[in-house]
Amino acid sequence: MLLAGAGGHAIELLDILISEEMTANLAFYDDLTAITSLHGFPVLKNEEMAKEYLSKTPDFILGTGNPQVRMMFYQKFTAWGGTHRSIKGRGIAFSNFSNSNEADIFNLCFIGANTHIGTGTLINTGAQIHHDVRVGEFSEINPGAVLLGASQVGDQCSIGANATILPKVKIGNQVIVGAGSVVTQDVPDGVKVIGVPGRILDL
Repeated sequence: MLLAGAGGHAIELLDILISEEMTANLAFYDDLTAITSLHGFPVLKNEEMAKEYLSKTPDFILGTGNPQVRMMFYQKFTAWGGTHRSIKGRGIAFSNFSNSNEADIFNLCFIGANTHIGTGTLINTGAQIHHDVRVGEFSEINPGAVLLGASQVGDQCSIGANATILPKVKIGNQVIVGAGSVVTQDVPDGVKVIGVPGRILDL
């Protein structure tokens, strides 16, 4: 399995893989630093090495939190013949009525009934996704964030740690919500929201 990225998020992901005994043939991919090994696992340094690896071991995992980088790795590795694998951590309260098979869900999260979480999205440690919530593709829901009933989050969004999205609030695509913010009203595409209550940051 090829883990896309070799930073702090990837190491947290490695802990989950170790606990689930999923480290056979594991390698990291990182073309930005000089490291060639990480905690005893090889780090591939260029596209040629990654392509060769995926031709033999096609499964890959997204090992970075940034929404745009997650989507970039997904598109590249899929084009090179890779097969995306999602990860589910431990201690998740997981509804039987959730459609979230293609999302990464870290330890100690709550995933409620009738939820839909898109391909490549990351639900980080301790986040709560309540009933009828919809989250788009390649978004990042950071630790402790709470998405309340029937709220919506678009594609490539970043919802900050401990932020709260109130019921039925709709957030557009490529939105950044600051840590600890409370979003009480709908938010258009491509903006930043901060504060309690959340307000759109003037650019």
